Amino acid sequence: MIKSKRIMLRPVVEEDWELRYKWLSDRDVNATLPSGSGLPLTPNAVRERTRKYAESNDKGIYFTIVGEDNKPIGNAQLFKIDPWNRHAEIGLWIGEKSEWGKGYGTEVTEILVQFAFNRLNLHKVYLTVDADNVGAIRCYEKVGFHSDGILRDEIYKNGKYVNRIYMSLLKTDIRRAY
Repeated sequence: MIKSKRIMLRPVVEEDWELRYKWLSDRDVNATLPSGSGLPLTPNAVRERTRKYAESNDKGIYFTIVGEDNKPIGNAQLFKIDPWNRHAEIGLWIGEKSEWGKGYGTEVTEILVQFAFNRLNLHKVYLTVDADNVGAIRCYEKVGFHSDGILRDEIYKNGKYVNRIYMSLLKTDIRRAY
């Protein structure tokens, strides 16, 4: 488990699937995800995916975000871990809409980055974010991520194509900030 001031990241367990299904079935939550508004997820698909996430391996580490009242509020992951080139992709989403806008995304991003750099000794973490997800972009910029480019018309959701922004953060960027 990884703890910060207000949250804890604990490993995903198979029993998380029902909560994940509830969150992913919510239109507003789903719209923030790159897969949003695509084919509907079935309970069995979410159960199977959650089972795989519970079996973290050297290519991916998956967490459930637990809030201040010890209640799960979302998910976070480090995946596509490349130990040779020392980089990984990060991702997160807050499933509990009542917790949106409280700074949890920034806090989760910070502790994921610290874990990646300090525990896994990675050199770079990167992510992609929908260009219309202004809150997430602001969160990543607060932590120090830089925009590296735009993937034009990368995602098709809600009847239109959406650009995705590729962002990264180097371990040396963090050192310069202090």
